[in-house]
Amino acid sequence: MVDRLFQIVYTLMNQETVTCGELAEKFECSTRTIMRDIDKLSIAGVPVYANKGKGGGISLLSDFVLDKTVLTDDERSQILSSLQAIKETGYGEEKEVLNKLSSLFGADTQDWIEIEFSRWGEPGKEETYFKQIKEAILKHRIIDIKYAASHVECSDRKVKPLKLCFRGFAWYVYGFCLLRNDYRFFKLKRIADLFVTHESFTPIPVGRVLNELFEQSKEVIHIKIQVHKQQLYRVLEELPHGVILEDGSMITEFDANDESAIINYILSLGAYAKVLEPAWLQEKVREQIEKMILIYE
Repeated sequence: MVDRLFQIVYTLMNQETVTCGELAEKFECSTRTIMRDIDKLSIAGVPVYANKGKGGGISLLSDFVLDKTVLTDDERSQILSSLQAIKETGYGEEKEVLNKLSSLFGADTQDWIEIEFSRWGEPGKEETYFKQIKEAILKHRIIDIKYAASHVECSDRKVKPLKLCFRGFAWYVYGFCLLRNDYRFFKLKRIADLFVTHESFTPIPVGRVLNELFEQSKEVIHIKIQVHKQQLYRVLEELPHGVILEDGSMITEFDANDESAIINYILSLGAYAKVLEPAWLQEKVREQIEKMILIYE
């Protein structure tokens, strides 16, 4: 009944006048039930009234909004802002919810966030995967993916997806990998192909899992590097801010747990970065540089 009362109010907010018969048909009940609902709304303080005769019907006062909600102004604003953020991450139906709540609260949503998923040269692919995985999570469907893990050729995986996560600069899907018989994170950017199957599974609550992304496997490496001022703009976006030296370069320290990934990152800075610590990592970067030189000989 409460849901029907809410829907009646929302219907009246979007239509100037509705007849009792139209409401009865919409909510599959009798006109007598609708009239009782109108009386209840009136008693509750909702300014609803009925006009008899030709062209008459049930209406709300034109300036009515649901300002008698238990939510404060700040709470309503937070709800609308949160839905705005959710809408930008790729969810579809939240746009309709956002518009409805804006109407109910008598407030305009502030367009405060914009997110673009696509990468250079491959527009829309990651966003498509995001939407497919989201749908699979909500409908409890197993996904088939072709995944490129570190140092390994692409492998076929069946995964029970449980949660989409964002950390650092990347989206991950967290789920149960049937190949490894264990819970795993899969970076969306490393998925070469994805298919949502018709196979269903029973989900289990997993709580917060992002800490596992850093802790789950490898030993933490403490790294110290010096970066030339020409690459400072990039490092400031990606690593902790460090000490700026007189020549404009920066020394920064950070922790990582993926040796291969960090070596590749340092190499991507070219001649503008040097590993200071640990010594063994400095040597491994040097070995990779020597292998690269051999390719061009």
